[in-house]
Amino acid sequence: MAILLAVGASGYHRDELYFLDASHHMQWGYVDQPPGSIAFVWLSRVLFGTSLYGLRLFPALADGAAVFGAALIARELGGGRFPQGLAALALAVSPFLVAGHLAGPTIYDITAWTFVSWLIIRIVRTGNDRLWLAVGVVVGLALLTKETILLLAGGLTIGFLVNRQARIFRSPWLWGGAAIAAAMWAPTLAWQAARGWPTLEMSRNLQREHSGAGYAASFFAIQLLLPGWWVAPVWIGGLVALLRDARFRAYRAFGLAYLTLFVLLLVFVADRPYYLAGLYPALFAAGSIVARDVVAGTRRFLVDRRAKRRLIWRSPRAAIVWVSVLGALSLPVSLPILPASALAKVPLQAVNYNLGEVIGWPQLTATVARVYRSLPDAERRRTVVLTANYGEAGAIDRYGPALGLPRAYSGHNNEWWWGPPLPGAAGGTAVVVGWDSASSLTPYFRQVRLAAVFRSPHGVDNDENGARIWICTGLRRPWPAIWPAFRHYG
Repeated sequence: MAILLAVGASGYHRDELYFLDASHHMQWGYVDQPPGSIAFVWLSRVLFGTSLYGLRLFPALADGAAVFGAALIARELGGGRFPQGLAALALAVSPFLVAGHLAGPTIYDITAWTFVSWLIIRIVRTGNDRLWLAVGVVVGLALLTKETILLLAGGLTIGFLVNRQARIFRSPWLWGGAAIAAAMWAPTLAWQAARGWPTLEMSRNLQREHSGAGYAASFFAIQLLLPGWWVAPVWIGGLVALLRDARFRAYRAFGLAYLTLFVLLLVFVADRPYYLAGLYPALFAAGSIVARDVVAGTRRFLVDRRAKRRLIWRSPRAAIVWVSVLGALSLPVSLPILPASALAKVPLQAVNYNLGEVIGWPQLTATVARVYRSLPDAERRRTVVLTANYGEAGAIDRYGPALGLPRAYSGHNNEWWWGPPLPGAAGGTAVVVGWDSASSLTPYFRQVRLAAVFRSPHGVDNDENGARIWICTGLRRPWPAIWPAFRHYG
């Protein structure tokens, strides 16, 4: 239901517009990701056209699978109906999973972490080493969507070694699973190597942009806000229990992995605090078992029985109601269910950046089309549309054909690889979208004129509000010669 509300009240996210563009250029890799999530976008486009409901169907299914996986982990750890239900519910209403309604790699990554965690916990519990082959398949699929599953592998490796479970690594089935994952990932690695490892270059650029003294403080806050502050007792209790509770001794590697990755991301990866999201299902699962004991009064944990009377979660029903109600109240911050007029008055996009990024793309394209149509007919035939970022390019390619616009070109991420404009455009005109100043364009054009300034609906403050649209003439050199200068990864 939440997914339907988000689709009905919003438009495409900038990333989704870019992914639609990318789905017309299927290959084994992209500057910013492996091919997996783009393949789902391609499939949805083939099945449902450009329907936003169709585009978000597969992310919604992955979202549901992650919720189911959290319940499976709780059961594997020994939890009954209440812990399974609480773990699933806590994950379902967490902002980072709710925001997984968008088409993109993140939700598939979280789902993969969840099922890898479940399989490994099951291996530890049952001793069925053959399941490592299944782990290898899931990891291989994950690597075709997002490489961050390697963080989970590294964190758990450290966790098992510290927890004196090195015997796990002597299993030939584990190495067989690793070989399967490597074989599945190999085509993407080959694609990256052939193009000079552009993903590494993009990551370095993003870290430079987002590093700073404020990052550390925001990192701690994000780890409370992304899972949902109202369920913090569940996952924090799960983390403590995994680290200290004797009944979870065999699974302590997951608590140690969380601490390891927390430090790693805080110190060395300055732009991706949400990379820890995939470990929260395991923490929710363990924490839900602790919550069962606390509300039942069979375990002191953080409070004694007399203090239990002052708890909000005095019973399983109270716990479920608390999580459900607070999760529902948080939806306007997690999902784009409010109209643009509301975001103009209460800028929730300052808390959740993505809320503003689904607003204004048809209007921006219409503004570009008006500028394009203002040119004489003969000049339009040689005019190129050039954008500063992939969202603008994707919007023009999605909405522009109905308005008579040609395809857009951009130097941003993989869009750069789909250029340059045809040599026949040399010496012609360019309608340029998103550049901040004329001085940034004069190295490439002799005449640069500001033609329009875009204002997003209701003046919503997002990245495109105030975007400048230029008419540039007198290309100084042919497009193939200047195209390398437009490339930027980030």
